[in-house]
Amino acid sequence: MAKRAMPPLHPGRLFRNEIITAQQLTVTKVAQLLGVSRIAISNIVNERAAISPEMAVRIATVFGGTADIWVQLQTKYDLQKAEEKIRKLHLKPYKHTA
Repeated sequence: MAKRAMPPLHPGRLFRNEIITAQQLTVTKVAQLLGVSRIAISNIVNERAAISPEMAVRIATVFGGTADIWVQLQTKYDLQKAEEKIRKLHLKPYKHTA
């Protein structure tokens, strides 16, 4: 039986669950704390936008932790999505012949 890969976890979901919901904050309050628009936070937590390096620094500054972890989570998510997309193309490795 083939092992099914877990679907990629968008870091916005983690941000929503582990910070916003856990601390009983609102999207509006988080946006104010981070100095960004409510729409920017809404797009992230609803998985419509990525966590940029700048946003990662803002999150780490306000809520603790490191920006690196948010950037790594976003990169891992982006890479998994790219692999899913490319897998559907059925590309084959190039075999160089002399």
